[in-house]
Amino acid sequence: MDASFLKSFLPEIFFSLAIFFQLIFNSRFVNKVNFNFPIIYKETFYQIIVIFICLLFILYNLKIEGFFPNFLFVNDLGSRVLKIIIVSISGLALLFIGRSFCLQNINFFEYFTVFLLSLLALFLLINSSDILSAYLIIEMQALCFYILASFKRNSSFSTEAGLKYFISGSFISGVFLLGASLIYGCLGSLNFNILSWLLTFDFSSDFIILRILIIIAICLITFTLCFKIAAAPFHFWSPDVYEGSPLASTLIFSIIPKISLFVFFIRWLLTISIFFLQIKFLFIITGILSVFFGTFFAIRQKRLKRLVIYSSIAQVGFLIIPFFILNVDSFSYLIFYLFIYLITSILVWGNLVFFFDSFNYFKNYSLKTSQTFFVSNLSGLSKVNKLQSLSFILIFFSISGIPPFPGFLAKIFIFFNLLDFKQFLGAFVLILINIISVYYYIRIIKVIFFETKNINPNNLEFQMTYPIYFYQANFFVLACLLTLLVFIFVYPTFFFMLAHYAILGLENNLNFI
Repeated sequence: MDASFLKSFLPEIFFSLAIFFQLIFNSRFVNKVNFNFPIIYKETFYQIIVIFICLLFILYNLKIEGFFPNFLFVNDLGSRVLKIIIVSISGLALLFIGRSFCLQNINFFEYFTVFLLSLLALFLLINSSDILSAYLIIEMQALCFYILASFKRNSSFSTEAGLKYFISGSFISGVFLLGASLIYGCLGSLNFNILSWLLTFDFSSDFIILRILIIIAICLITFTLCFKIAAAPFHFWSPDVYEGSPLASTLIFSIIPKISLFVFFIRWLLTISIFFLQIKFLFIITGILSVFFGTFFAIRQKRLKRLVIYSSIAQVGFLIIPFFILNVDSFSYLIFYLFIYLITSILVWGNLVFFFDSFNYFKNYSLKTSQTFFVSNLSGLSKVNKLQSLSFILIFFSISGIPPFPGFLAKIFIFFNLLDFKQFLGAFVLILINIISVYYYIRIIKVIFFETKNINPNNLEFQMTYPIYFYQANFFVLACLLTLLVFIFVYPTFFFMLAHYAILGLENNLNFI
């Protein structure tokens, strides 16, 4: 095997070995009688931080591009940039994942091993250039997520969430395999490079049945990917699974897999670009439905965690709209929007972790009760923590797309892109629904600043206050991310060019139309 090939996949090789040795070391260490069977959460946490730092160093200094035999996996420039972003986002989210892990007393170091295995699967999914390899990697990632969803074994909610995730995921895997088998039966290959060449032939006259089967197969695989990113009407599984899962797992599901899934979606659409005209309206319909269902279901929610989940479904609608237009600019807008979405998601879920911990610590909530946190529990927060309340204005106004906040820039790029291609009706419907979605974000701000039913004026210092332990780094990360949001609006060029640079890096193997 060529040495340059091994060097191009050095990050994946290092990551695999690091997970293996970490699992062996921790499993031996935790069972040592001499150490009185220690709980090694802190050690595992610092091990992951060291692994992430080494990964960033390797990815940054890696200058070699390569591909697996038969193009099962391709390591190009765009993949390397996107992996750096994934590791950075995962490292930031890890602080809040670890805090929520402690909050719910899971106390199994294997949790983080499964998390790293899912992250390795997402790394490989970015490199995937074949339907078969993509299926195996998606299943590896899904199996890890099934375990994470049901990891809290003494909770019926967690067990139910894992079971629902497993049943729905198994069904959609069968749909994916059906689409893959149809493509292989019609064209004799599952490789993206070969498929993009075979699909250039004319199937309209003598091979009309073959053409219909190919379109059906393309739709089945596309529907599977829409299911994985929780886009409507394939979002039915996500609210129950995300809410029933442990809070640490919900953070992972909401933040970590988004980049890899959307990048693979881009590779898939570029492969079937010849047949894209037959399915292009599916994306604008799916995007509008996602924004519609996410918005109108979020309005009805009283539980904060479920409201955030439905809000993320609405954001996925904006992320899938750029697929309607298959060009470099649309994909760049998608990556730019995704970057802002991930930052705001870390901020929202990070604050939720603090709120859960605050209520569990000061009000002596049970573990089961601390899972239910209502919007009304935020009432009067401005009387206790003014900086925290002001940060909510920045976060939620950015998500809703109110100027002058960075979420406004991300959405306005997508609206203008639709208008450039004469999609006036779609842009109008999206703007109308987005205006409605502002309501439930403003409702949270109203509860924070103008409702005081949970406030006891004689004991303000003990209400909605956070335990001091372990929080210095967490608050520092939140402050840096809030500053970054402001900086993106003031100077968005760098981040947009980074998104453009990553998308152009994916062009080495597939040509844009």
